[in-house]
Amino acid sequence: MKEKKISKRELFLLKEHTSIADQYFEELYQTHGLASEKQWKDFVYWALLVCGVGFLVSGMVFFFAFNWDAMPVPIKFSLVGLGIALSGYMAVTPRVKEPVNKISLVATSVLLGVLLAVFGQTYQTGANAYDLFLTWLLVVTPLTVVSQSTYQWLFFSVLANTTLILACVQRLQVESVFVGIMLVLLANVVLLLVPAWKLIHRNFQIGNGYTQIQTVAIYVLATLGFGCWLFANNASYREEELQGSFWTLLLSLAIIAGGLALAWKQKRIYLFSYALISVISCGLMIWMKIFKDSSEGLFVYMLYVIGGIFFIIKWVSSKSKAWKHGN
Repeated sequence: MKEKKISKRELFLLKEHTSIADQYFEELYQTHGLASEKQWKDFVYWALLVCGVGFLVSGMVFFFAFNWDAMPVPIKFSLVGLGIALSGYMAVTPRVKEPVNKISLVATSVLLGVLLAVFGQTYQTGANAYDLFLTWLLVVTPLTVVSQSTYQWLFFSVLANTTLILACVQRLQVESVFVGIMLVLLANVVLLLVPAWKLIHRNFQIGNGYTQIQTVAIYVLATLGFGCWLFANNASYREEELQGSFWTLLLSLAIIAGGLALAWKQKRIYLFSYALISVISCGLMIWMKIFKDSSEGLFVYMLYVIGGIFFIIKWVSSKSKAWKHGN
């Protein structure tokens, strides 16, 4: 049976609520509270691997970027194709560790975009940035769906958001920032939910990092939507520029309130923390709307921020302890 890992927080709770001797506590802390030799070796291994890959890729990019114009067209396509072949092989071969497979899959997806860009530049297809990113997104989508990689889903999320923003600016020519925020917000909600549906791989569990990053993005967009509605002055904008402001406000408030309710029901402390930060941020914007640039306002802002931070820390800490013990 695998031994349960004891966290530092649990060790100090043990010391606080029991009469354990300092000598025994010190032994437990040395065993469970500090990083082991294996953990240090793993950290050094992955740190050196990431740095090595990063330096290698950076060197290759700068070398080819400096000499790109002087290269014949067949050499350009050959280099990109070779990179795709090598990264694709590393993504599927069982001879390397699984994290290397997943990182190689992301590299393959990036190089596919480079190939599309080189093709468009060489043959002057006339495609704008939106067309390039849309084609890139369509090519990468099957790889993402069949993959069981959190890294790939993170890359796909960034690519999908970039494509949608370019679509709003170049193709749809959306004049209202509210419509743009609403579309990007809904897209990120979909991107948060789709990996959890497990349409192909029933046993695949998306990483917690992806869920938290998407959650933060959703709350940031919801808070931004509320702030844009709050500070929008009808006299300073045309009607087209304010289109969708009411629906953006409703969607933002629904997501913030729904996140709080869901976190409370499921006892998910990180979701609860992000929702509280969003609520406090919206409250600060309300105070800024009331006092504007007055000297009294600066004092109120300072007191509110200090009180809000203390409130978040206190409530999140108490809820974390209560939910951990099933209360």
